[in-house]
Amino acid sequence: MGGTIRDWLIALLVTAAVAFGIYWFAVRDAPEPDVPAPVTEPAPEPDPSVDLDEPKEPEIPPAPEPTEPEDPPRELPALNESDKEARADIISLSSDGALAKWIVSDEVVRKWVAAVNTATRGELMHKNRPFTNLKDGIAVKDLESRDDGTKVYVLSQENYQRYDQPVRLFAMVDTDTAVKLYQFWYPRLKQAYGELGLKNKNFHAALLAAIDQVLAAPEVEGPIKLVQPTVYYKFEDEKLEKMPGLHKLMIRIGPDNAARVKEKLRELKAALQTLPSQ
Repeated sequence: MGGTIRDWLIALLVTAAVAFGIYWFAVRDAPEPDVPAPVTEPAPEPDPSVDLDEPKEPEIPPAPEPTEPEDPPRELPALNESDKEARADIISLSSDGALAKWIVSDEVVRKWVAAVNTATRGELMHKNRPFTNLKDGIAVKDLESRDDGTKVYVLSQENYQRYDQPVRLFAMVDTDTAVKLYQFWYPRLKQAYGELGLKNKNFHAALLAAIDQVLAAPEVEGPIKLVQPTVYYKFEDEKLEKMPGLHKLMIRIGPDNAARVKEKLRELKAALQTLPSQ
């Protein structure tokens, strides 16, 4: 499991609210192959470029793309000049500005688009994330020691509570506002998605596919057992360990937080599917 994650759910318009939703959870603790032992996570890498070396593109069902608003609230900035306004719009989705400390200030649209593209495969980004890293590590409790000396741990309630704030912020996003911002920014989201060089240039379909990946995460009952064969924690259950990173994240945030995230994503998805299309 790995890396600390914690957010993945904020939203840049719905990419800001979904991309950002999906990615606040999907990527705030972005699980690397394993879950690291409690350590302080380093500051984000300074390299502003977006990692485009993605694995094979998954098959994504087509979806009609949304049209631009009939009466845009303001002029849409060029993609290369969009960072300031895009970041401000994401932050505006939280009434108290609480998102400000989490959102990066460079390549905002491109990084969220890349995060959504990665989420269509059920995975999380490890570099060039659209949010800042958390400084605390995964929280576990000792459970038992096996005869062979292997120690078994469980995810603690304190670990689930680490996600309470990002989940709260995501759940409180006004859906109508998020969708309107998504519609306003869609031309730039589509442009950034096209830059990835994928055969499927429909970002709206990719966003819906990313949401479906989160909604498909299984619900696991009972204590979540971990082992630590190296410096990283892993799920004791091999079936859980082999799941996509995004699904493992939904387990790590805890059942209550996962339920709130899914509830909000269903609401956002329903609103996105009613947008006027081309």
